[in-house]
Amino acid sequence: MKIQLLLTAILLPALALFGCASSPADQPAASVASTVPVASPAPAVKPQPIDMLKRMGAYLRSLNRFTVRVEKTTDLILPTDQRLHADQTAEFAIQKPNRLRVSFLNLSGGRQLFYDGTTFSLYTPEANVYASAAAAPTLDETLDLLATQYRISLPVTDILVANPDSRLAQNLTSETYVGRILVRGVPCHHLAFQTPEVDWEIWIEDGPKPLPRRLALTDKSVKGSPQMTATLTDWNLAPSFSADYFTFKPPQNAQKIKFLDAAPAAQPAKAVK
Repeated sequence: MKIQLLLTAILLPALALFGCASSPADQPAASVASTVPVASPAPAVKPQPIDMLKRMGAYLRSLNRFTVRVEKTTDLILPTDQRLHADQTAEFAIQKPNRLRVSFLNLSGGRQLFYDGTTFSLYTPEANVYASAAAAPTLDETLDLLATQYRISLPVTDILVANPDSRLAQNLTSETYVGRILVRGVPCHHLAFQTPEVDWEIWIEDGPKPLPRRLALTDKSVKGSPQMTATLTDWNLAPSFSADYFTFKPPQNAQKIKFLDAAPAAQPAKAVK
């Protein structure tokens, strides 16, 4: 099974909800101020990429709640072989074990996705329409349900699951420690991996907080080998959420609509999330 990192939702046509939208009105309170991390001394021996991947996974598992902003650029290869770039920005709020809120941002507004452990809802404020359905009891299962049954694919889902390193390390044929580099001013370890179908890279923050800061992917199984990059910024590891922050409450006069028909199960997603 191909690793699933970032690419499945290109322009979010598969959000399975009609209409345009707008960004969320309320945000988690008390954002933690950003500080510039200080790089540790260069390692005397090159670290093992898998070990660094596992360290990142363990650190992400230790976080009970967090928010992060994801800015993703994906190649679109037209029938004329022209390569275009599609941008997507999403803001994630997670409270373990089973709370999620995502704000999809764009010029026309965006969309909001809510998951409260029992139900998930997708809301388009501009059109004032929403759809809701029963969710799975865990975040991992709900992310899979959204992708396979409702065609709602979220970026970087593989770092949001319970064991991110186990998903990222599937079917590896090579691993390389490239070195250290700054990603938007943050010292990071640059790692590169290969699978039979995908070449991918990850930049993990140096120091005591090994957070993923950038991901890049080349899908060799698709004609033209489209590429994707995603930058993860504005990490807040101690956000404050209100009691009902992850529960969707339909605004006045909002119209409830149905999700589109479930996606056929015969074709597994080829690209990564």
